[in-house]
Amino acid sequence: MVSFVSFLLAFSLLFSPGSVGKSIKVVDFKDFEKLLSKKNDTLYVINFWATWCSPCVEELPYFLAAHQKYSKNKFRLILVSLDFENQLNSRLLPFVHKNNISCEVLLLRQDRSHVWIPKVNKNWSGSIPATLFISNGKHTFHEGQLSKEQLTNYINKLKTW
Repeated sequence: MVSFVSFLLAFSLLFSPGSVGKSIKVVDFKDFEKLLSKKNDTLYVINFWATWCSPCVEELPYFLAAHQKYSKNKFRLILVSLDFENQLNSRLLPFVHKNNISCEVLLLRQDRSHVWIPKVNKNWSGSIPATLFISNGKHTFHEGQLSKEQLTNYINKLKTW
C-alpha cells in the first residue's frame, strides 16, 4: 500500500498542471549549446550546479531571489544540473519541488564533458558551482561559489534594462 501511495504522489508531482518538475528537461550539450550564441538584450544567468554540491546548494537562494526580483525584466535564469541522469526522479525532482524552484532547470547529460566544458569557457576546470552570464553576446564566467553581493554586482554590471 505504501509503495502504491508513493507512486501516486510521484506521478501527481510529475504530471500535475503547473508542476515544478515539468520544467526539468534532460538535454545533450548539442541542444544546450544554442544558448551560448544568444546575442539579444536579455541577460542570461546560467548556473552549473548539482544537488550533491554543498557550495552550489548554499548559493542557490541568491539565484532564486534574483529570479524573483528580475523576472519581469529581460532576465533569464537557467539552472543547469550536473546531477546523474539516473537520479532525476529520486534526487533532482524532489529537490526542485521541495525548494519551490520555478525557473528553468535543465539536466545536462554528462557524456563527453571533456569536450563541452571548454566550449562553455576555455578556462573552466569543470568544477562547480560555476556561472555563465551572457549579455548582448558577451560572455562573463565565474568559477566557484558566488556570494549574494557578487551575484548582484554581476547582474548590475551586465543588465541592459
